[in-house]
Amino acid sequence: MRITDSVEIAGAGMQQPDKGKEKGLTGRAGEILPQDQVSVSGQAKEIGRLQTEVSKLPDVRADRVEDVKNAVNSGTYNIKGEAVAGKILKEAVIDSIV
Repeated sequence: MRITDSVEIAGAGMQQPDKGKEKGLTGRAGEILPQDQVSVSGQAKEIGRLQTEVSKLPDVRADRVEDVKNAVNSGTYNIKGEAVAGKILKEAVIDSIV
């Protein structure tokens, strides 16, 4: 068997590269194409900065954990069952929506 035609095969959903767009210099009729640019708003920059700061915070607040431990050990830590049940239900509802 001899194969005489070349065939390009692409996977499902794959787009063939456009040879002219790789360099971003010329279009179909030879016109000069603008290069892609991205601008980030000040608000987006602030969100990125805040995300970085939040990621630096510890997952556990050791000072708060110590306060609760001391309250439990001294017998002064009281919690209302209704408050706990309300928060559990609230979390369940949020989880079912998301």
